[in-house]
Amino acid sequence: MMLIEHLTRQACRVHKLPPCDTYRHLWGWLNAVFNKVDHERIQAVGPDRAASEWLLRCGAHVRYQGLEKWQQDYNALPTGPLGRYKIQAIDATDSCIMYRGFDHLGE
Repeated sequence: MMLIEHLTRQACRVHKLPPCDTYRHLWGWLNAVFNKVDHERIQAVGPDRAASEWLLRCGAHVRYQGLEKWQQDYNALPTGPLGRYKIQAIDATDSCIMYRGFDHLGE
């Protein structure tokens, strides 16, 4: 986080932009990248797994059918046969999900 703030300040000095606008633009660009739909990934791992990866990458929490615990750690996604874990609920509070990523849910 410190590196991003430092780079943002440097960019503002070079381009003479207000720091807030550049910082907001950088996060908007990163959020758009995190929300990009990868149809090949959906085909490879299934819609629920791909949607789970997208949601967790953006800071949301996911709960699966048959499990009571909310999944919030991207690196601790449950493994097993494709289609085993079906999304039951999503908590997107304070996440960076955008409409661009909603195609993950439509597959």
